[in-house]
Amino acid sequence: MLDFLNNEIVAAVIKSAIVIAILLTVFAYMTLIERRVLAKIQGRLGPNRVGPFGLLQPLADGIKMAFKEQLVPGQARKFIYGIAPILSTIVALSAFAVVPIGLNWSGKTSVHNVWDPLIADVNIGLLWILAISSLAVYGIVLGGWASGNRYSMLGALRSAAQMVSYETSLGMALGGVLMWSQTLSMVGIIDAQRAPGMSWFILAQPLGFVIYLIAGIAETNRAPFDLPEAEQELTAGYLTEYAGLRWSLYQMAEYINMITVSSVATTLYLGGWSLFGLETLFPGASIIIYVVKVAIFLFIFMWLRATLPRIRYDRLMRFGWQLLLPLAVLNAVITAFVVALNGAWYISGLAGLVILAIMFFVARRQGFSEGTRFEEKQGKVLLPTSVRLVKYEPKAIAESTSSEQEPTAVQA
Repeated sequence: MLDFLNNEIVAAVIKSAIVIAILLTVFAYMTLIERRVLAKIQGRLGPNRVGPFGLLQPLADGIKMAFKEQLVPGQARKFIYGIAPILSTIVALSAFAVVPIGLNWSGKTSVHNVWDPLIADVNIGLLWILAISSLAVYGIVLGGWASGNRYSMLGALRSAAQMVSYETSLGMALGGVLMWSQTLSMVGIIDAQRAPGMSWFILAQPLGFVIYLIAGIAETNRAPFDLPEAEQELTAGYLTEYAGLRWSLYQMAEYINMITVSSVATTLYLGGWSLFGLETLFPGASIIIYVVKVAIFLFIFMWLRATLPRIRYDRLMRFGWQLLLPLAVLNAVITAFVVALNGAWYISGLAGLVILAIMFFVARRQGFSEGTRFEEKQGKVLLPTSVRLVKYEPKAIAESTSSEQEPTAVQA
C-alpha cells in the first residue's frame, strides 16, 4: 500500500484532485468575500443572512444555479455552446499545475518527496503557465461565436483583442525575472530569490512587476478592464446567452484565473512561500505565508473593482500597445544590459523606479484620462470631448409631436 501511495503518478493524481477541490471551494467563498468587501467599501452590508455571518451563501448560490433552467438559444451551435465554458474552466485549473505552494515537508529544498506541496516541478513551468493561459481566449471566443448573438460575438472579439494585446506586455515583463533567475522552473525562481546577495524580484524588477500586475488584471477581464462584459453597450458580452451552471462555469474560470495571476505574482516577485527564513519554523508555515501573499493580491483585485470605473475600449487598446508594451521592452533591455555586465540587482531596480516616477509625473501633468475630465472655466463646466449633450427646444418638440417628425437637435 505504501509503495502504491509513493508512486509519483498516483501522488500527482491525488494532489491534483486536492488542489482542484481547494480551488473550487476558494472560488465559492471568494464570491462571498468579494461581495462583503465591495459592500464595506461602498457603505452597505452585503450578504449576511444565510448561515452564521453569511457563510452558507455560496452553498445557496450553488443550489440556485443548479436548479435554474438551462436555456439554449435556438440559433446557437449547441455542441460548441455547451463545451465553451467547460474549456475555460479546464484551462484555468490546468495553469495551476506547476505552482509551488510551499516548502518541501522536510524543510530542505534539496530533499524531495512525492507528497511535497506542489503537483509538478518541471523545468519549463513558467512557459507552461503562459501557454495554458493563452488558451483561455478560446473558451470565451467560442462561447460568444456559438451563442448566435451579435452582442455575444462583439464581446468575444473584444476579449480576443484585449487578451492578445496584454499577453504581449505580460510576457515581455516576465523576461526580466527569467534573466535574473536563469531558469523557467517555478521552484528554481523561488530558490534564486533566496540565494545569497539576491532579494525578491519585486525590488530588482519594480517596473516589470507593475506591468505584469496591470496586464494580469486585463488578462482576467476584471475591472477596470472588463470591456468584454460591458453591459452598457453589450448587454453582458460573451455571457449574454448563458445562464445557470454554464454561466457559473465562466465565473469560476475568471476567479480561478485571478488566483493563478496572484500565485504567479507571488512566486515570481515576492519570493513565493519564503519570508526571511520564517518558512522553516514549522511544517506548513510556508503554505500559510504563500496563502497570505496570494490573499493580498486577491484583495487588490476586489479593491480595484470597487474603486475604478470601466475605461473606454479605444483607451484600453492604446494603453496596452502604446504604453505598456514599450515600457516592457525598455525594462527587458535595461535588465539585459545590467545582467550582461554582471551588475547588482538594485541597479535595474533603481532604473525601474526612476521610470515609474517619470510615468507618474507625466500622468499627473497630462493625464491618461485626458478628454474624460470635467473642468471648469469662467464659471461653466466644460465637458470632455467624449461627451455630447443634445438640447431639445420646446417649440421643436411640439412641432415634432404634432407632425410626428424627429425633434431638432442642437449640440450644446
